[in-house]
Amino acid sequence: MATITERMASVDLKDVVVVGSAPTNVLKANGDELADYPLNPYRRRGGQECNPDVAASLGKSMGKSLGTSNYLSSAVIGSLPKGLSTTDKLKILQAVPPSPAREMLKQLPAATVTSRTPEGKRLRRQALKGAVMVFVTAGYSGKRFIFEKAKELGVRSVVLDGPNGWVQLLEKDKIIEKFVPIDFSDAETVFDRCLEALKKVEKSIGQLDGITTFCELAVPLASRLAESLGLPCNSSEAVDMARDKHKTREVLEKAGLPSPKHFRILSADDLSKAAAHVGFPAVIKPVSGAASIGVIRVDSVADLTKSYTRVVSDMKKARVVAGALVEGNADDDDSVTGDAGSWIDLVIMMEEYLDGSEVDCDLIFDDGEPYYGAVTDNWPTVEPYFNETGSNCPSILSQEAQIDLLQLSVRCVQALGFKLGVFHVECKFTSRGARLIEVNCRMGGGPVRDTNLLVWGVDLVEEHLMACAGVPVRPLIVPKPLAHLGEYSVNAPKTGTITTFDFLAKYKDDPEVLYAKQLIPVNSRCVCVKDGLPTWVCEIMITNRNVHENIKKVNQMITKISEDLNIAIV
Repeated sequence: MATITERMASVDLKDVVVVGSAPTNVLKANGDELADYPLNPYRRRGGQECNPDVAASLGKSMGKSLGTSNYLSSAVIGSLPKGLSTTDKLKILQAVPPSPAREMLKQLPAATVTSRTPEGKRLRRQALKGAVMVFVTAGYSGKRFIFEKAKELGVRSVVLDGPNGWVQLLEKDKIIEKFVPIDFSDAETVFDRCLEALKKVEKSIGQLDGITTFCELAVPLASRLAESLGLPCNSSEAVDMARDKHKTREVLEKAGLPSPKHFRILSADDLSKAAAHVGFPAVIKPVSGAASIGVIRVDSVADLTKSYTRVVSDMKKARVVAGALVEGNADDDDSVTGDAGSWIDLVIMMEEYLDGSEVDCDLIFDDGEPYYGAVTDNWPTVEPYFNETGSNCPSILSQEAQIDLLQLSVRCVQALGFKLGVFHVECKFTSRGARLIEVNCRMGGGPVRDTNLLVWGVDLVEEHLMACAGVPVRPLIVPKPLAHLGEYSVNAPKTGTITTFDFLAKYKDDPEVLYAKQLIPVNSRCVCVKDGLPTWVCEIMITNRNVHENIKKVNQMITKISEDLNIAIV
């Protein structure tokens, strides 16, 4: 009989649907357009969304706005209640009966359910099948694969989202069981209305098994809803600490973990103190929020002063859309403001610049312990903006370096108090060893799910759903990679308007190219690095049995695509 490793290694990559970042159809049968969130081209790997109004403010006309009721706002985030006390959580847990999934687990042999065997996986899927899982916002339509996977696993998905959201197509196609419209415009009452809606859901379709989200800014809301209903979750305190970069550094220091020198800048008056404490080179970034908005390298006091002024201005213009933080229009004058400034308080952290290679460490936790970890090498960013470019997996770092990075990532997640689910941890392997950049308490966006599935056979979506339903997480581990991947998001080589992507067609028949896709519509305006934060214009992913050959081929493709873009952008 073939071993699980042999069976997994025999899977044809053509049988695996590689998602990429492209949005899917959002038109109703009558041709009406539903609310969708075009991919924010400045942060693809972060999985960020951007609605048509914000896209227009970025100079990218991608559709019409369907109202503020369709996405989370900074006011919603700011109005959320504090996390429950340990005593209150215990009272709720004692009062709430076990969910159906956890009741089924009691009937299954524990030793087998918690084993890393095909039979253990079968039993875990059996416990998950039929579970009622609530998703707080669906994000942009490119995340459709998450709900298709949930459907494949037999999960009964319920989605809380804006009233005109594209997610209603999932209900029509019977991919999800129920779409619950929530008007996000009345910020002060969103939490209570979500809670009330979930109680009605329980009465109509049955007891809930879990609550989750795959959208960055929806995590605080999802964690608080799960806490209030006694469902498996990470504490809201842990979520809030991870989302505040300064608090994260403080936690690491208290835990005795290596942390770069840092200083919290409350106003321009703190700049000289920050420079003296941290030194140069350094990086400044907002203490809260997501993405690379406002993240800039500074090499002198003059750089710091200029960049601080710019970052504060940029953050005042930033907006919160569809559970994601997106940039405002850089061409707006300082009188124009977005809706994110009050939430992030415009507090900036300065920390020492870390040398070395940047990596992603994707982790899966269960009951406070790690059961999976994999390292993906990130390629050099476009500085000074730290715009991400590409990656390869498996990592080409030494085994010792990878172990150091994974151990630090695990200890950081544990120090913050997280217990379960998937985490996307960004680190650097510096001349002094592994150092943390940030902990994201969610699955990474862009190619992250594809990478872990194709290279290691681990589906982060499936494992996260199990964790949130209280089902043990024990992904099957293979001793060597099933494939070697290289992927790249091509930044605009010059500023102008993209006139065609026909040049990508030549890669369609290449068996090693999993995809070569455009990321923005034809006739969109592009910006190159010398003129501002560069625009991602297309993405590629290739595979073969040698990671070094992958890297070589990706670089060859980048050179050719950049040549084509220089002609296509006018």
